[in-house]
Amino acid sequence: MKPKLPNPFKPSKLNILSMLVTKLTSFLNHPLTIKQLKHIHALILINGLNHLEPIIITQIISNPSNHYPAAIRYLRSLTRYSKHPNIIARTSVIQFLYKNGKFKEALGEYLHMQRSGLLPCSFVVATVIKACMRLGDRVNGIRLHGQVYGYGLCGDVHVGTSLVWFYSKFGDTEIAAKVFDEMSERNAASCLILRYLESGNLSMAERLFSEMGCKDIDSWNYMVSWYAGTGDMEKAIATFGPMPVKTSASWAAMVTGYIDSGNLEIARNFYDVMPEQSVVCCIKMIDGYSNNGDVESAREVFDEMGEKDQLLYDAMIACYAQNGRSKEAFQLFDEMLQPNVNIKPNTVTLANVINLCSQFGNLIFGSWIHETLMKQMRIIMDDQVGVALIELYAKCGRVDKAFGLFHGLQKKHTGVYTTMILACSKSGWNHDAIKLFEEMLEANICPNLVTFSGLLTALNHAGTVQINHGLDYANSLAPQRPSNHNTWVGGSYNRVTELAQISFQDH
Repeated sequence: MKPKLPNPFKPSKLNILSMLVTKLTSFLNHPLTIKQLKHIHALILINGLNHLEPIIITQIISNPSNHYPAAIRYLRSLTRYSKHPNIIARTSVIQFLYKNGKFKEALGEYLHMQRSGLLPCSFVVATVIKACMRLGDRVNGIRLHGQVYGYGLCGDVHVGTSLVWFYSKFGDTEIAAKVFDEMSERNAASCLILRYLESGNLSMAERLFSEMGCKDIDSWNYMVSWYAGTGDMEKAIATFGPMPVKTSASWAAMVTGYIDSGNLEIARNFYDVMPEQSVVCCIKMIDGYSNNGDVESAREVFDEMGEKDQLLYDAMIACYAQNGRSKEAFQLFDEMLQPNVNIKPNTVTLANVINLCSQFGNLIFGSWIHETLMKQMRIIMDDQVGVALIELYAKCGRVDKAFGLFHGLQKKHTGVYTTMILACSKSGWNHDAIKLFEEMLEANICPNLVTFSGLLTALNHAGTVQINHGLDYANSLAPQRPSNHNTWVGGSYNRVTELAQISFQDH
């Protein structure tokens, strides 16, 4: 009898699994939704390819669109029930949970990792200690400190810094000092200085800074920035002067500090002698001059910058707008769009320019931005641009266009409702104005004095109610307000009668 030979054209189970692994790995290298990941996970489990589960974990963590509660619960179940615990995957999950404010969940994952027999690295321990600090969990923080010695992490700079922060928060300065003395890398002192400054303990920060033998750059920057930020420019310059290396951050802190203190002349002197003038400092100088009404000096600083970006143009356009110089603002915006400059505006830029169009009633230019420029540049409208366009169209009598944009807003606030109510009442859309007011109350959005003015004008023009009926109507809606809307009772509503008399005097 001839032996039965395997069919060379029939793939073996090993080859099939190899092909499947290649295919699944290829899929997992592309952004996927949770639903797609669950389908792939099912194939992984059915075929016993559990070693691919860490790639699914990485997919969830790296894709921001998957960071919703149900996805995070699925992520945690992956790590909890995996047949092949993976230290790298667990570390990524714990750090991901901490960065997303899930401090309790991060601590829970760490405890589960310990029960699984996995040895944590220094980054994980440091992260979980900080999670305990955020939770105010002193007991588990102290337990973690005890485990540090067992894991051989005593003296590690990351773990030590986290412990110093932890004990500083709970006021255990003596233990914090002992932990600091055990640390092998003393540059962590700058982290402790930052912690003291953030908690408002300036005296301890100054004491530690003065006692440091070899101060690192971060500690110098923290102290200079703190003094400048709090307006103590005498101490700021006293600290800035002896700095062995003055970084862009320290220069920026001094420029900003003097501007905020109202001393533009000294700020300009610092700005002019900076080794490298940053865009951030240039924008700060423009804002300072703008608030002081010195547009020429602002433009001088703007022109001196060699390479300009969109943020710099935004600052200068805002300076012109703030000081009533619309012509120069439009010219600068046009300059942005020229081929030799070619800086693409963002929604902030557009909102500023559209607001300027609204201020001066320039409907043609504003509608060109809306209907032509945004389409050409593929700029997606957000609420900021939407509100600016609504105000422009409402002011120029195009209530129909304003309404179309209004319904597309994601979030509506008192200002945009008031704009629409006023526009409707002025253009004869009285019933729409009343309906908007009712919708506003149903959404628990509190009206202001101007809102009432628009409402009463609409009630007057509607012609179906008399003044007293209009007041009764507004009064009947008042109980629908939320209990915390005291401004209705204490401010706007108390002046309804006065507004009614003004609104109805020509009736």
